[in-house]
Amino acid sequence: MGGWKIENNNEKVKETSPSTRPRNKKKADIKSGSALAFLTDVSCDCNVPLGPPPVSVLKAKVFRPLGLSGHCFSRVEIVFTKKKMNSRLNLTLLAALVVCLAGIVRSQYPRPPPPYANHRHGPPPPYHHHPYHGQEEERYQAECALVVPGLPGKSAAGDRYANLKYVPDETCITYEAVDAAFNAAKSKLRLPSTKSKTLTERDIDLLGKVIVETTRNLANQYGLPADVISNGLPLIDTSKTAIDQFCPSFLKKEQSKCTAERYRQYNGLCNNLEHPYWGAALTAFRRMIPADYADGISKPRISAKGKELPTTRQISAVHHHDMGYHDHAVTVFLISWGQAIDHDMTFTADTKDPVTDTDPLCCDVPENKRNEECYPVEIPAKDPFYALFRRRCMEFVRSASSLKGECKLGPRSHLNLISSVIDANFIYGSDKETADRLRTHKGGLLKSTPMFREHGLKDLLPLKLENPDDGCIRATPDTYCFMAGDPRVNEQLVLSVTHTLLMREHNRIAQELSTINPHWDDEIIYQETRHIMAALIQQITYNEFLPMVLGKDLMESNNLILERDGYWNGYNDQIDPSLPASFGAAAFRFGHSLLPSAVERWSTTHKYIGAQRLSQMLRQPYDLYKGGYCDQYISGLMNQVSQAMDGSMSQEVTNHLFQDSGKNWGLDLAALNMQRGRDHGIPSYNAFREHCGLKRANSWRDLSDAFTNDTLKHFTSIYDSPDDIDLWTAGVSERPLTGSMVGPVFGCIIGQSFRDLRAGDRFWHENPKQPSSFTLEQLQEIRKVRLARIVCDNSDDIESAQVYVMVLPDPEINPRVSCKSSVLPRMDLSKWKDKETKYPTAAQPAAGRPPHHRPDYNRRPPPPPPGHHLGYRPYESDP
Repeated sequence: MGGWKIENNNEKVKETSPSTRPRNKKKADIKSGSALAFLTDVSCDCNVPLGPPPVSVLKAKVFRPLGLSGHCFSRVEIVFTKKKMNSRLNLTLLAALVVCLAGIVRSQYPRPPPPYANHRHGPPPPYHHHPYHGQEEERYQAECALVVPGLPGKSAAGDRYANLKYVPDETCITYEAVDAAFNAAKSKLRLPSTKSKTLTERDIDLLGKVIVETTRNLANQYGLPADVISNGLPLIDTSKTAIDQFCPSFLKKEQSKCTAERYRQYNGLCNNLEHPYWGAALTAFRRMIPADYADGISKPRISAKGKELPTTRQISAVHHHDMGYHDHAVTVFLISWGQAIDHDMTFTADTKDPVTDTDPLCCDVPENKRNEECYPVEIPAKDPFYALFRRRCMEFVRSASSLKGECKLGPRSHLNLISSVIDANFIYGSDKETADRLRTHKGGLLKSTPMFREHGLKDLLPLKLENPDDGCIRATPDTYCFMAGDPRVNEQLVLSVTHTLLMREHNRIAQELSTINPHWDDEIIYQETRHIMAALIQQITYNEFLPMVLGKDLMESNNLILERDGYWNGYNDQIDPSLPASFGAAAFRFGHSLLPSAVERWSTTHKYIGAQRLSQMLRQPYDLYKGGYCDQYISGLMNQVSQAMDGSMSQEVTNHLFQDSGKNWGLDLAALNMQRGRDHGIPSYNAFREHCGLKRANSWRDLSDAFTNDTLKHFTSIYDSPDDIDLWTAGVSERPLTGSMVGPVFGCIIGQSFRDLRAGDRFWHENPKQPSSFTLEQLQEIRKVRLARIVCDNSDDIESAQVYVMVLPDPEINPRVSCKSSVLPRMDLSKWKDKETKYPTAAQPAAGRPPHHRPDYNRRPPPPPPGHHLGYRPYESDP
């Protein structure tokens, strides 16, 4: 290789091959302008061969004694001929030598191994700190955005920094290269040159896609492996790049100013005062372990052998067929509550058509005209159900992209539209506009529909009059679904029932607080009631729901058992309560296995009345318009047993999900769950086994303890390797742990997630020393409440309920008691009586709000009451 290669600002690079190299010395002269440019822009190129013998002589006699062995001499590829070089070329070579000497001084320092905190898999990640001090460190950091050890020296075409890009054992990615990659992505995806004044999910999606494309550009340019893409590129300080001017201010730590207040912001911002966007709405799901994409960036996962994975509908048809087995303890109320709190924590944004703002159609559309985010489920030609209707395609669109904190680079992440913490925003909304739309602005009350008030029945949810077809199947134009803080309220009727109970409970508490504190205005009553409701939902979730799902051992190991007295000093501002992608896209979808084929109605005296197919009640909550039916469905929630937690799923959701009127087929929820996991880059079940401390399966035999023989038979007939198994299908099929509904991997993901939701939430109801803290007296009243009490207070005619309504009644461990029984105590809201004559506005974090008392941290809690966690262990007697 040889030839002149001169780079300056005024002329293009010109290269000549050895065959066309000029032989005449005059023709080989460098023009003075080019030589001057060369003197000011020279660097060492380690990839240039040493050339003819004269160079070898120079190397032996000049460069080696100076310690330059193995390094290169100039950006110009110098060609030596047998003829004597003229003086100008000698001066040029000397200048190149001087510049190289300065770079070699830096390269001779030993480099420490890179830090690799909390990394479980793969080689060490890149590092962005350099061991030098003073001016040299300053200069180096200004040039290198990231140094990647262990990669051959590579460089972008535009990098012009002396001796940075040709260190043989590392690659320097410069800020200039990041800017070039971002600008190219910005042009390709047509990102507007200025930020929008009103930030929308579409704006975040577009900028998220631009940053993913920037990541792809850098990965291609530098040949980066998946580990560097996942763990290295996010280390780059994007505030020093062109990305910064497009990054939303709420994702920038230095631009977010937070003060401690009594009440949460609707969007979850400023929960963590040091990291304001942690757990907030419009942020990304975090990762428990690095994402698994086919290209390391965004393309859905492929098999360990590099082939396409089996279609998710094929897996569903083979393994998730309807066996009809029932659980022996859990009621449908557990399913409904689980879905309600899921909608309080996760809401993944879908990609919308840029023109119509609706879901793009992916089936029955030519591939060349499909939206680029289409990722439809392929249906096998011999499918046992869809073949009857000649269906080969199931609609599916990839989730919208998101932005990480500080708009960091890295693989594709996905947008959570709501706050991750348990804050009751599925009742109130995740923004002020939604919250205001749901309020009467009188007495702190929520809006409701007085359908049967003249008959002494309680109100229903407000009607969804705006965009009435969104999330609702309407038979006639004058039929309306309901409205709540979360738009998925109408997804299934039992969820609508749970929303109705909680709306009524808010209004009941607000009315009582108004009586106790007549000087409180609408805002104070509303905000304090909202604050109490969030605490009640946390209390019920951790005391009634999670013990049944996880069991005692996982509750204890993840520190999920709530205090029985006093405060809990477990808040940690270094814990991010944002939920993992594996939680929302896989683990917390375990409840889909529990769904019954029909929803039952029971009388207020707990006698079976009738049932209706589940598929006929999805997005069709119209039975609640019938007088007395709300009570019948509430009673059904307490008395109907759920399906078993296993790989079996009801045909109502695997063949008829969201079935349109006039059609005999719908979607397949099991297939969609697995497709979503692949869309979100969720690693395989085997990867999570390793993360959760289990042995990684190297053969199918290694999974014999994890699954039944039938399950293993299904998996071996579908997948090529244990490394290919989708997380969701394996998670719902695991053998459950003793006393738990779930197996070790789903138990690990769910347990760790709820651990962080408690420890990372500054507004957690047990926390002391915060403006949001309840007094010890108030806290003890909150601890009294069970879901059964809410049922008794907010149903119309139900007069009895079992103590724990998520579990079937049992005379010994879970007896059915009268609603007037002291076993189901009410909160004493007089503990919220405000003795101040002047009460501050809700916007102020003042001391005169519901009274605080200095807690006694030395008080020892009494032993838990009898029957804590029901004293019952599902599956305990199973082999």
